[in-house]
Amino acid sequence: MLNKYTNHETFVTKLCSILAKQKVFSDKNARELATLFKKSQKENFDNFLLEDGFVSKEQLLDALSMYFQTPAFDVSGYFFNHELVIIFPKDELHRYACIPLWLEEDILTVVASEPNNPAVRDFINEYVDFGIELYVGIRLDITNAITEFYDRAVTEVDENGEATAEEKEELEEIAILGRLPGEEEEGGD
Repeated sequence: MLNKYTNHETFVTKLCSILAKQKVFSDKNARELATLFKKSQKENFDNFLLEDGFVSKEQLLDALSMYFQTPAFDVSGYFFNHELVIIFPKDELHRYACIPLWLEEDILTVVASEPNNPAVRDFINEYVDFGIELYVGIRLDITNAITEFYDRAVTEVDENGEATAEEKEELEEIAILGRLPGEEEEGGD
């Protein structure tokens, strides 16, 4: 869902301009597409470009990376860390179109459809105290990955898509210690 931080007219115009600079479109085609889709939502425009073969996934991710000035990440086929994903409620991950990727040195890397939306960072901070690094990804791929993850992990979550009580205890310990189970504590004897 588009927010005030990603104005759809500006987004479509700038993304078309970026794609023209990358020689994916001609300048004329970029202007025509921007005019046709200036009122469409970001995710609809992304999906249109991909489904109608105007761009490859790699080209779109490169353009999104340039637009948002953040690294891009293709979530398709990625094996998500179970302990990280279940920290967050499924519905909220869908709402913000984001999913955690990895945790390194107290920095949680998350891929989001709109990494410039401060509500994404606020949502993540409700559940963890780690630093946050945001990557950009394709919304449909992110939401499909969330659905697939929770469908696969259905025996490990309750009916609301949240971690079971036992897993929540373990995850609280992770948040307190700042590391995942099995990781060695730094500075130990």
